[in-house]
Amino acid sequence: MNKYSIGIDIGGTNITVALVTKKGKIARKIRFPTKVEEGKAKIIKRIVKALDEIMRGLGSNSIEGIGIGVAGDIDQNRGIVRFSPNLFWKNVPIVHLIRKRFNLKVVVDNDANAAAWGTYILETKRKVKNLLCITLGTGVGGGLIINGRIYHGASGSAGEIGHITLNPQGEKCRCGNYGCLETYVGSAYIVKKAVKEIKKGERSLIKKLAGGNLQSITSQTIQAAALKGDKLARRIWKEAGEYLGIALSGVINLLNPEVIVFGGGVARAEELIFQPMKKEIRKRTFRVPFEKVKFTHTKFGADLGVIGAALLTLQGRNRK
Repeated sequence: MNKYSIGIDIGGTNITVALVTKKGKIARKIRFPTKVEEGKAKIIKRIVKALDEIMRGLGSNSIEGIGIGVAGDIDQNRGIVRFSPNLFWKNVPIVHLIRKRFNLKVVVDNDANAAAWGTYILETKRKVKNLLCITLGTGVGGGLIINGRIYHGASGSAGEIGHITLNPQGEKCRCGNYGCLETYVGSAYIVKKAVKEIKKGERSLIKKLAGGNLQSITSQTIQAAALKGDKLARRIWKEAGEYLGIALSGVINLLNPEVIVFGGGVARAEELIFQPMKKEIRKRTFRVPFEKVKFTHTKFGADLGVIGAALLTLQGRNRK
């Protein structure tokens, strides 16, 4: 009998639910908008509906468990989302809410931790023992693998690189702090910056590519404009890359990782953001740690989070 795990990746923009094999292959997948404005109850109701569809025709004996990745501060032991700035959730007992509907093992972790675990298992084949996974999406997340295990820290909150303060007088972040990395690199803030500059009168292809509707601008719109040489778009990506490089310089000097892997929609901008990022890192880190670290872009694309979430149910197995 084939055994599967189910992954749920809950982001600020989209939610993905997938049936995943032990080797990380997706057998079934459903993706739908998060619709944060509708509130927690409706979001969870849609997740339950998607789980019913994913498991249709499968016996409970063929499901290893359900792994959930959520953007935010997670209490893994109690199964609670303590705080998710982009979902506006506080103290949500997500494991209990899912487990009471499905009589299965349910685990939860930060979405970037789930992505890091998926990278460790599938992309490095457990051969790289110290890595950092950065998710660049609506927000900015970080997941750490240290000595072949997810590093959670004292309270389960480790890895929140998106909320490193870069400018105490900067823009207010959804977490309540000011000048977080996320306010310079998160897609919501990148789009906000583009709209602000266009409203101030700066001419840009961005508006044209969005059909003249500023509300239709996405990070992909800004990427497309940059690739066509648009000055505003290229400046936005350059600034985002520089701030990302500043933040990562400190992380590299502190942790000396072997690999930093990037995922998420913003990471699709590739060299538009990574070239200025690497330039800043080269300027600000010690030479040997910089030369040692390898920068990669996940081959699983937008599915890394949901695959990693599914594989959370298999933690502790086949450890070397």
